Amino acid sequence: MSSIIHVLDEATRNKIAAGEVVERPASCIKELVENAIDAGAHAIEVEIADGGQSYMRVTDDGCGMSPEDAHKCIIRHGTSKISSVEDIFAITSLGFRGEAVPSIAAVSHMQITTRQADDDFATHLILDGGEITAEDQAGAPVGTTMEVSDLFYNTPARRKFLKSERTESSKISEMVTKLALANPAIAFTFTNNGRTTMKTGGTGDLRETIANIYGANVARDVFAVSADQDGISLEGYVGKPSVLKSNRNWQTCIVNHRIVHNPLMFKAIDNAYHAMLPKSGYPFAMLHLHVDPATIDVNVHPAKTEIKFSDEQAVYRAIYHSIVTALVAQEKPEAIAKTIGVDVGAVPKGGPQEKTTSQSAARTAPAGLSVWAAGLNPPADGPDRAQKGLLGEPPAWGARQERGGADQPSLFSQALAQHGQGGPSEATSVVSEAGAPKIVFDGDDDVFIPLGEVADCFIIAKKGQDLYIVDQHAAHERIRYDTFCKRVERMPSQQLLTPEFVDVDSDDMTLLLERQDVFNDLGYTYSEAGPTTLRVEEVPCDLQTSDIADSLKDICLLLHDQKEPDKAMVRHRSLAYLSCHGAVKAGDSLNIRQMKQLLDDLFHTEKPYVCPHGRPTIIRFTPKELAHLFKRT
Repeated sequence: MSSIIHVLDEATRNKIAAGEVVERPASCIKELVENAIDAGAHAIEVEIADGGQSYMRVTDDGCGMSPEDAHKCIIRHGTSKISSVEDIFAITSLGFRGEAVPSIAAVSHMQITTRQADDDFATHLILDGGEITAEDQAGAPVGTTMEVSDLFYNTPARRKFLKSERTESSKISEMVTKLALANPAIAFTFTNNGRTTMKTGGTGDLRETIANIYGANVARDVFAVSADQDGISLEGYVGKPSVLKSNRNWQTCIVNHRIVHNPLMFKAIDNAYHAMLPKSGYPFAMLHLHVDPATIDVNVHPAKTEIKFSDEQAVYRAIYHSIVTALVAQEKPEAIAKTIGVDVGAVPKGGPQEKTTSQSAARTAPAGLSVWAAGLNPPADGPDRAQKGLLGEPPAWGARQERGGADQPSLFSQALAQHGQGGPSEATSVVSEAGAPKIVFDGDDDVFIPLGEVADCFIIAKKGQDLYIVDQHAAHERIRYDTFCKRVERMPSQQLLTPEFVDVDSDDMTLLLERQDVFNDLGYTYSEAGPTTLRVEEVPCDLQTSDIADSLKDICLLLHDQKEPDKAMVRHRSLAYLSCHGAVKAGDSLNIRQMKQLLDDLFHTEKPYVCPHGRPTIIRFTPKELAHLFKRT
């Protein structure tokens, strides 16, 4: 009987390995740049064309390779980083498998030019599908240049899964950015289609590198963090809560100079900022951990971005406490969150235009009263608990934390949230009537009678024997939201007299151009005016020009968080934003007639008890509850 098992040939094995190591052009850049860093480079140049699909080049001034080593580097598992199996348990270099270069060469046309300081000429190799087709000597400076052309030319099945040129370029730019942050002592230059888009000085100053990459404004709004405990040394920078991005691209985690994607580290960052952030966005964080190589395992995945810690709790504590300590240690802690509305700006979960009066009222409600419209108790995780979490022990890293809102009732979150991360801000217009709270009417003859207004924010009204307090901003939000929902499928738009030019980051620009049909349905018409500039010609009706950038960013955040959100969810997010920004604000004085009209309109909506963001609009006090306040029972 003949054998049915046979050994695959070298070419097939290399292509299989390439599928694990070389996922997309950004993977190639990562591997080649990490080799340059291991070679002791002080300056690294990265150049790409057509999103890396047609051309990529990485040039360094490292130690270079001899002619013999140049031939060995294209053989699988040929490496200078380790020599025995014991070395795997204490990896100090970025690369060690010896798979990257042969895997890249197997699926591309490749050229290698390298010279050591003692050699008169550089070795120049030309490869096709991993095989050397030409070899000669060339004049070149000390170091190595790797050129990759026509990636996946011989594996068309893999090539068809690549995204658009803009998306692939964005992924490469993000990777080079993180590598530059991880190595501030190396001067990086990134060129895309002949245009230099990033350049760092390589001075070793991390704050200067942050300024080179993200701009001086961001560098001014970050502050240093450090820790040295449990055998873990941590250094880096974190941003004020006002320095936000719609995804985690501004969060870079480095372990022993290696870029990693570790949920534990991200969770520690989120929990350290707990109750300090608005409902959308992620804060800036650049953290570099130094640990004993023997306490981590980087040999988890060929991409080497996943990592395991022997003591996860120690890592979590180091990150959490270092960030919290840095936040508390600022000379004027109140200035940290000022820009997101702590004194006269927005209440984070209630919409950017609302003042803190409503937040204070929600927090000072008597703990024993059923103050929410449905009779729910006030949130258990109020400001006292938030303060304890800030200064005391960190919340368990495995536990789910609701973002930003100490004044958000968790029961409301469970009753209303059907999409997103589970917070009230993600509640949609399709909340089931059975699961949502109800407002009880004592009789058909009873009507709401406005009695007055407190702090130009809360309407005081009575109905029957009950006393009601209505948040005028949240109520008007609900009214506007229901009005918008009754309109046609495509939002009515208004053409701008003169186009507005909006600055967006590269990731959001990619999304705006690739999902233009989604934004068109929401009433936006725009075109690309520059690499990070949008020319907006039409916007939804009732949207102020000053709110265009924020509204687009809010929708982009949803699309980033959920790659394929359903149409109803996107529409809800946009309508909720428009409803909030055009509604009556806290601080707008209303007369009795206007209060009466607002209450009448509110109770003609489908869900008068909650605003589109999931916050309650009404607080009710029954006679029994009032009597309890005055200790009459």
